[in-house]
Amino acid sequence: MKKYSIIKYQFFLTITSIGFWIYLLGPDFINPNNIEWLQSGDLSQYQIGWNFFKDDIWRFPLGSNPNYGIYYEGSIVFSDSIPLFAIFFKIFNKFLPESFQYFSSWILLCIYFQLFFSFKIIYKLSSNLTFSLISSLFFCISTIFLNRSGIHLSLLGQWIILLVFYIEINQTKNKRLYRSLSILLSVLIHFYFTVILALFYIFLNIYDFIKKKIKLKSFVIEFSINFILVIFLMYVVGYFTINLDDGLGWGYGFYNYNLNSFFNPLGGDNFGSFSWSLFLPTQPFQNAEREGFSYLGISGIIFLFLFVYNLFSKKYLIIYSNQKLLFICSLFIILATSNEINFGERNILSVPLNNYIYLLLSSIRASGRLIWPVYYLIFIFGIIFTFKNFKNKNPSLIISILLFIQVMDLYPGLKNYKFGSQYISTFQDDKIKNDVWKNLSNNFDEIRLIEPKNYSNIYNKMSKYLLTENYKKTDIAYLARVNRESVVREKYKLVKLFNKKNLDIFSKTIFVSDNINFVRNLHYLYNEILNYYYIDNLWLISKNEIKIKDTSYKKKSPGYYEINLDEDKFIDLKNKGKQITGFGWNNKDVRMGSSMEGYFSTIIFKAKGKSCQKNSLIKFQIEKYYKESSVPVELSLILNKDKKEDIVLNKNNDFVLKFNCNSNAINTIDIKVNNPKSLFELKKGLNRNKKSIVMRSITFSN
Repeated sequence: MKKYSIIKYQFFLTITSIGFWIYLLGPDFINPNNIEWLQSGDLSQYQIGWNFFKDDIWRFPLGSNPNYGIYYEGSIVFSDSIPLFAIFFKIFNKFLPESFQYFSSWILLCIYFQLFFSFKIIYKLSSNLTFSLISSLFFCISTIFLNRSGIHLSLLGQWIILLVFYIEINQTKNKRLYRSLSILLSVLIHFYFTVILALFYIFLNIYDFIKKKIKLKSFVIEFSINFILVIFLMYVVGYFTINLDDGLGWGYGFYNYNLNSFFNPLGGDNFGSFSWSLFLPTQPFQNAEREGFSYLGISGIIFLFLFVYNLFSKKYLIIYSNQKLLFICSLFIILATSNEINFGERNILSVPLNNYIYLLLSSIRASGRLIWPVYYLIFIFGIIFTFKNFKNKNPSLIISILLFIQVMDLYPGLKNYKFGSQYISTFQDDKIKNDVWKNLSNNFDEIRLIEPKNYSNIYNKMSKYLLTENYKKTDIAYLARVNRESVVREKYKLVKLFNKKNLDIFSKTIFVSDNINFVRNLHYLYNEILNYYYIDNLWLISKNEIKIKDTSYKKKSPGYYEINLDEDKFIDLKNKGKQITGFGWNNKDVRMGSSMEGYFSTIIFKAKGKSCQKNSLIKFQIEKYYKESSVPVELSLILNKDKKEDIVLNKNNDFVLKFNCNSNAINTIDIKVNNPKSLFELKKGLNRNKKSIVMRSITFSN
């Protein structure tokens, strides 16, 4: 390519990238000191993860980020904060402003590379500069590209898929080296790109092996070298700060590709759904198949028909033989569609999977994303097919017309990405707003949950707040993967420390909860030793008093659940309004009642009324959580710390305790279980929460 042509296309790509960058973010959000737009959906976790990472010391693995999640054993990888940028910018942390974010720069880089590699591919196959520059714009307005710009910024790096295609069309002696480097680069961006690239190269080698173009030995050596390099880099970056099985997750067959996705313009962002098409109607999905969103647009659908026609007519050979291309695309489509083959709302076929196969596929639970290579191949082949058919009839004009049609069709979607509108909610959010929260991190080193949980409702409320404060540690976090065993262990450890009335855990730490049951349990144990505040529908609990000017937010007692035995002798624990359970209970599954988690749980209440007598009875309706298990549950019921009833539960049972009712007393029923089990221990799932019993109801009688 001539020097003039290089300057020309670089000028075009640079100006187009900057212009589209401003269109996507607006003049305010491109500012690296502006974090206001990083607040919705998954976006907050990227910046919060980066905030804790940059302020921490250097550790090994390099991406370790233990202060964000504390015992979740996470890394910068699992907050999806783009390890490549996070590690690089941490080097210069002392020179960066406090509110610095690199995500706007990442978006600019992605736009440029999306244009650059698509241009290089089209130019390599057409040798027509103008045609190639115009064609690159199809990839810049790609629906799957822009869709991720509003919800998953790390997955905006789809240019790495185009990079791989460019490597493949260049006949070079160093192709294997470039393949390896591209996979290693993907590790530093997002693991799903690593999966896509690895599968692409594996499919290539399998086809060549079947066609006897390569020997098995060569295949095994190349795969082994790449595997070792990828595992080593993953270790250095911090992918293995958690256990291998923690990297698996439920969702394969749920977050999949719907067979109507190429023609379905139903898209959306963190705030709602919208149509991407001016001409085609939206169609229904099943489950969470928007992970497989891949609307082609009108011109893209034309390219799809040209793509399919070319596969069977064998008119042109572009990149690969038609057989090889069909082989690769078919495998990607099969994996993306998963074992649940759906067209719209209709399930065409459900293929049962062996548990071990499902376990393997759980590493790519959002399988719908695997359709991306096929999507881009459709555009590459459609564009080149158009060029070859109109080579002598002004192909630049033809592709310009198709681009115009594409922009017209995609306009309803494109307008939702104007000047950062995909990051701004028009609805009233439920984030915390009170000034009481401001600068609490000046007085407390840590802010923690009473009940540790990754991606809790509390995180959703507090994410905007955490962006602006400077806590040294928190477990109010949202990570893609966590150490499940560690989280559960810490949950039970906290209950044990609370029951021992340990005060050290409150040193320079403020606890947060939205569960009145747990706050009442703390109040029962610690009484007025701790301070309780109810602000923005959240409880703040601390040992040190918080200075609050607004008298309406002064210290407040959470009280206790009161039962009037004259009116309400039957407590149905399937009713969420019956706030009687304390630590160790899960009240979310109202169909069952309250299920006990861990080794210890508590019920706390006050009783009153004329029916409150010394010789009262309490009847508990209890059943085993795992009904199919033949192992009995051994438990003890302890009433008001002194009366104990040991029980061996083989099936559903009603148990009765004598109860000396006192209207002024706080009553506790402690339950201890010797042998709770988790789904993981029973080899039935990955959940580590230890379950034992379900309590359906409590009945009081004389």
